Amino acid sequence: MKELNALLKKARIVTRASYGLLVVSLIGGGLISGTPFILLVFAVVPLLIFIPGLRREKHRSISLLCFVTLLYFTAIVANLFEPDHSFFDITAVIAVVTLFVASMMYSRWLQREQAKPVIDYSNEC
Repeated sequence: MKELNALLKKARIVTRASYGLLVVSLIGGGLISGTPFILLVFAVVPLLIFIPGLRREKHRSISLLCFVTLLYFTAIVANLFEPDHSFFDITAVIAVVTLFVASMMYSRWLQREQAKPVIDYSNEC
């Protein structure tokens, strides 16, 4: 039980850090490359939708975040094959891979922790 709580704490920290790094690298890369503001908004808003689920620690929201990161992974890797890729693209691919693995494990461990049976001693005679 203590091990699960320690794993959850580490996964929470890594998930949130890589999530923030991904958002910052997407915004930074977009600003450096001169991406129009409206396209930058469309690139970042799908990630921002998951903030309430991350704050409330809902395993379904975190699981959905895993699937959304796969879409970002394909787009970021495609950008890496362009001749004018930047440092932000490299940072983004590291962040998205870390986010996928950490959020997948975080979701699984959170689901296991929330599924623990609750023992109610108030009805015992």
